[in-house]
Amino acid sequence: MNIATGAMNTLLPKLGELLVGEYKLQKGVKGEIEELEKELKGMTAALHKVAETLVDQLDQQVKIWASYVRELSYDIEDAIDTFMLKSKGHEPATSFKKVTNLFNKFKTNHQIHGVIKDIMDQVKKVSERRDRYIVDDNAARPTVVDVDPRIEAMYRKTTELIGINKPKIELTKRLLEYDGSSKQQSNIISIVGFGGLGKTTLANSLFQELKAKFDSYCFVSVSLNPDINKILKNILLQLDEKKYSHIDEAWQTKQLIDKIRDFLNNRRFLCVIDDVWKKPAWDTIKLAVQDAKLGSKIIVTTRNKVVAEHAGGGVYEMKPLSDDDSRQLFCKRIFDSNDDCPADLCGVTEKILKKCGGVPLAIITTACLLASKPRNSQEWDKVNKSIGFGLEDNLDVDKMRKILSLSFNDLPFHLKTCLLSLSKYPEDELIRKDRVLLQMKHDLQGQACRRLESYFSELINRSLIQPMSGDYYWLEDGKVHACKVHDMVLELINQLSVEEDFVTTYLSDGQQAGKCTYTTQKKKIRRLSLHNSNKSYASQEAREQLSKVRSITIFGKVDSIPPLSSFHVLRVLQLEDCSGMDKNHLNHLDKLRLLRFLRLGHYSATELPESIGKLESLETLDIRGASKPNSLKSHKVLFPMSFVKLRKLLRLYAGRVKLAQGLMLGDMKSLQELVIDATRKVIKEIGNLTELRTLRIVFSSEKTFELKESIQTSIQRLTNLQDLDLRNNVNFEEIIDMQQVPSGLQRLFMHDSYMEAFPCWINSSMLSCLTTLSIRLGFEYLQSDHLDRLAELPSLRFLKLQLRRGGLNDLGFGGDNKAVIEEALKDYPNQAALVLIC
Repeated sequence: MNIATGAMNTLLPKLGELLVGEYKLQKGVKGEIEELEKELKGMTAALHKVAETLVDQLDQQVKIWASYVRELSYDIEDAIDTFMLKSKGHEPATSFKKVTNLFNKFKTNHQIHGVIKDIMDQVKKVSERRDRYIVDDNAARPTVVDVDPRIEAMYRKTTELIGINKPKIELTKRLLEYDGSSKQQSNIISIVGFGGLGKTTLANSLFQELKAKFDSYCFVSVSLNPDINKILKNILLQLDEKKYSHIDEAWQTKQLIDKIRDFLNNRRFLCVIDDVWKKPAWDTIKLAVQDAKLGSKIIVTTRNKVVAEHAGGGVYEMKPLSDDDSRQLFCKRIFDSNDDCPADLCGVTEKILKKCGGVPLAIITTACLLASKPRNSQEWDKVNKSIGFGLEDNLDVDKMRKILSLSFNDLPFHLKTCLLSLSKYPEDELIRKDRVLLQMKHDLQGQACRRLESYFSELINRSLIQPMSGDYYWLEDGKVHACKVHDMVLELINQLSVEEDFVTTYLSDGQQAGKCTYTTQKKKIRRLSLHNSNKSYASQEAREQLSKVRSITIFGKVDSIPPLSSFHVLRVLQLEDCSGMDKNHLNHLDKLRLLRFLRLGHYSATELPESIGKLESLETLDIRGASKPNSLKSHKVLFPMSFVKLRKLLRLYAGRVKLAQGLMLGDMKSLQELVIDATRKVIKEIGNLTELRTLRIVFSSEKTFELKESIQTSIQRLTNLQDLDLRNNVNFEEIIDMQQVPSGLQRLFMHDSYMEAFPCWINSSMLSCLTTLSIRLGFEYLQSDHLDRLAELPSLRFLKLQLRRGGLNDLGFGGDNKAVIEEALKDYPNQAALVLIC
């Protein structure tokens, strides 16, 4: 239901834009838009009340009403976007195609009156439904208290616990032993990790083993929506059951905290605070136990790394089970032995365990599901294929979904939207942060997209996506630039995506990911994802389904795609493998007038179609990795003269390009981000792109590296530049000396070529905004004044230095030099958060 709130939040600013923009609307029409705006604000307020209620506690009629609102908001936004484009003169009236259903009446500016009237009629109908369903006062059903699905972890037999000994030994050592230094050992340790990873099981095992060593002890669960007074009363009851068996119900929070503090005074105690979701809950509970003395210990478990760090003390990040432990747990559950898997099931068992990813909850759930199946590889393979895309329902699967759903329910609507956006990706897909955030930005416009960069980190901290690292990335700045989604989370968000009608995903067998319910059968497709799918869209009915699609993503080689003329309101077109495409696949590209994001992965054609110039809404074009079929070598792509018509293009991500005769890259004045291979013509034109914020240039041949002097001249003209990345794929021993860089730089990467001298522009007056620096220097030691200039950079947070030592290929330097740098930088207060890599 939060998705409906997000859709409405993106729409309201557009209505405001209509009123103040240069659209020459009649006074009466403006009045109608203002009335529509008021009505939609009222609906938004009701939606916010719905959004505050857990999904499983919502009345079914309320769910249906919120679904109507979401669909209506999409239709209104489509109509407004189309009108805005047309009213600015970009679309000849003679060629304007009818917008289906609600908005097929207006063809010219003066007809918007009829459109607004139709919209108001629909809005009033939805508002009447709201009144009939009494959404504002009765958003939720009477709360049904379910049994906590994690309670089982508290009562597992020691013999059933697998893979827990090593973390338990490590944590016991950290809890009970002193490190021999003068500093006092921390009295708090937080266990953080993915839902179902076994945090509660580990904490309880520690608790049961160690509690005898303490004077007093307690174990309480906080949960997603805690009753703090109830938790504090539970602590008192466990500390002294006889004394506090009849607690005065009138006691308030402060009285309960004081009672706990009085009891624990001069006692050595062990306290487990399990399943903490939010900082405020911990902040209140810690008031009762924060003065832990005499070696008292507190263990906190949480799914959120931010909460763990906020709690203070040490943080222990739980790891998935090893392959051997995963196999042992699986076999123990299904065969009642540690390793007794029949030979004919070994292959499919390994596939299943790979998908479970070492998460005990997933392994146990899948094993319980398989226990009810015939023991043959065909039946087990069916279960394996369903993991991630719609496990059949049974009690164990339902329990797992409830545990994972707790994490989803705790997300604000913008993070729910971000997570559901990942449901379109295939299992085990490496998801690049830059691409997914750009697609979201173009698909989900408005206020919800202003902090997209931080959303990625929040989902990692909440253990909902898995950060990936490696040499795959462009930037080495200490940040995470890619992730994967655990198959069990993917299964959950696929199902939620179907229920919310967010993404429609078809797999290679033509089946839809997730299970359709009676309420999701006939909804319009808004976002479409095809995974090597051969689903046909030849029929008229199938094509009508596509008329409202806002985003289409195709994974796998594109042999056929739905006709582009079917997509009337498409904003995002992402084709991950175009190596099998011919020029006919992009017929009618010029019809996609609302298209904002276009990715053509592994583009095999030697030129872009002339019709690309008609994509007047296009903001992002990504053709990185262009190559011929079965070839690892990239090839040049010709940009036609019509390319210059893309006046709204903000981002161009390409490799080797060739510009048509007369086409000047410098005329693309709107460009703010450019990734491109160096050529003489490109380097010459870059200096004219004065709006550039991000520039990444690859020197891919000896010939292009000769242009290093020209690039310096061009870069100095880019006064708005914030990110600069110069890559040398030719010879890592080349020397490049930048005499000057733009003073507003925030991130600078030049670690593929050496600079012979310490750059004169590294000083606090020139680079006051620099947060990230990665360079190679062509000498062995840094001088003291070099260290002083680095330390004085007021905004620097990430520094990577590589120096020559001995031979030309002897990179970096040893721990002694790094220690010298760290010592030199530590006295500068603004370097407290600096990450140093040498």
